[in-house]
Amino acid sequence: MEILSNKIKSVGLALLLVGISFSSFAQKARFKEKKIARNLDKHIRYLASDELEGRGTGSAGEQLSAKYVAEQFEKIGLSPDSKNGYYQYMDIPTLRIAQTNCNLMIGKEALTLFSDYYPLSPSSNNGSYIGVAINVNYGISDGGLNWDDYENATVKDKAVLIKVELPGGDHPHSKYKAWSGIEFRANYAKSKGAKAVIFYTDNRDNFPSGELAKSHRNLGIPVFFVAKDLSEKKSPIIQLNTDILILSSQASNVVGHIDNGSKYTVVIGAHHDHLGYGENGGSLAEKDGQIHNGADDNASGVAALIELAKILKKKQKRYSNNNYVFVAFTAEELGLLGSKHFIKMIDVPLDLYNYMINMDMIGHLDSTQKTLVINGVGTSPAWKTVQEEVNYSSKKIAKIKTTESGIGSSDHSSFYLEGIPAVHFFTGQHEFYHRPTDDVEIINLNGTAFVTSYISRWLCEMDKQGKVEFTKTKDESQGRMSFKVTLGVMPDYVYDGEGMRIDGVKEGKPAQLAGIQKGDVVMSMNGIAITNMQDYMKSLGKLNPGDKIPVIIRRNDEVIELQVQF
Repeated sequence: MEILSNKIKSVGLALLLVGISFSSFAQKARFKEKKIARNLDKHIRYLASDELEGRGTGSAGEQLSAKYVAEQFEKIGLSPDSKNGYYQYMDIPTLRIAQTNCNLMIGKEALTLFSDYYPLSPSSNNGSYIGVAINVNYGISDGGLNWDDYENATVKDKAVLIKVELPGGDHPHSKYKAWSGIEFRANYAKSKGAKAVIFYTDNRDNFPSGELAKSHRNLGIPVFFVAKDLSEKKSPIIQLNTDILILSSQASNVVGHIDNGSKYTVVIGAHHDHLGYGENGGSLAEKDGQIHNGADDNASGVAALIELAKILKKKQKRYSNNNYVFVAFTAEELGLLGSKHFIKMIDVPLDLYNYMINMDMIGHLDSTQKTLVINGVGTSPAWKTVQEEVNYSSKKIAKIKTTESGIGSSDHSSFYLEGIPAVHFFTGQHEFYHRPTDDVEIINLNGTAFVTSYISRWLCEMDKQGKVEFTKTKDESQGRMSFKVTLGVMPDYVYDGEGMRIDGVKEGKPAQLAGIQKGDVVMSMNGIAITNMQDYMKSLGKLNPGDKIPVIIRRNDEVIELQVQF
């Protein structure tokens, strides 16, 4: 009996050790993913090093980043893009400022630049007009509101005068709120044939910003603001000239190809630029002048881009039903300029582009929630089919959260807007976002390797789908909404419960001053229920500077009402 007992104990111990061994193995990366993790570490450490000074668009650091990616593409054996090798150059505006050659006369009155009038961001950089101006009141034409300021106005080939304000005042509950945007109303006037647009008001509280956006994009016609009440001037003769100085620096997308002789091409992309020292905006740093290395945003995505190129090149037969273009985009942080430029330069029909996969911030897979977000799955039914086919270990990625909309704040949006199915892989926002603390120490290398491996399996499964069907999504984050205020929080994009969970609070902003904390869940703003991110954005879009509103938050099991002053 004792011998039998010892044998049982020995077998039990062996089984226990085997169990421990299997359990430990399940928690670790597979050999393939270990190798990917080592490679990712090398890429991220260089791209997020101080040597590259935050990879600000058009900077020397961004050029080093592009050079590194190009060298990796060459080592892998990707084909270069053009006569410039792997580089696709573009000019990035660094300054737009009105020059003294600007002039405006209304009747016989000559107005003074910067005191009486100034050009607005949507304005063309150069242009002129001499002739009649037609006053179109608020410039609203909306059948649903039974309001049409253009009904009896012939504006084709003329200038139009538009009040800045809205009927009844620009308040949070105005039914005309959708028409509050300067660019939207100016663009509508242009669509009616207007050759110039002049907004006006004498109420200083409603003066639009005179800071000109650093963008080549404009409406192609002069758009001015006049600090006077022109409502009595129905059809004045005006003369105007706009002359805006624009300075640019050179930046570059980095593009490499795998040509499988297929009819269709897939784009795999990640942006390689970041914020530099935060000098061009977007920084959430408490102090100015610090390097924003952007390890997660988006050295992580670029590192994965390089490794995916390596996988698809090495196992080319497994991915042979499409051609592949790998793109490290520039100027994403300035408004997706690099991806827009890439699409503009495509010299084959866009319908020969099958789909696009974007990786932006995939380096911070949370060690407890382990949630991978895939945005844009509504852009094609194929995405959900493939998601069901591709398995993943719940010990590595515990949950996959998806969103439908093809519109988002990353480069996949540029492709969706051209009718190309596009998704965005993302491991969630965090407290280091757009701060100098987004450095290599916060990267979850094994998690990034798991995500990279998972995307490679997605691509393999997608390669079996043939030509992918495009579907338009309900883009609730777009529309005519303009945000005049900020709450000063970072939403938790991984959170999928009711309400809008806060992942970070910026010092000195309305949320922090009102007592809102990280981890709070916003349930209501100004009497409007917040059930998801879209509700939050809609509510925020209705607010103006100076508004004081009640905000109801849930903190653990407690419901609290706070007063937020914007």
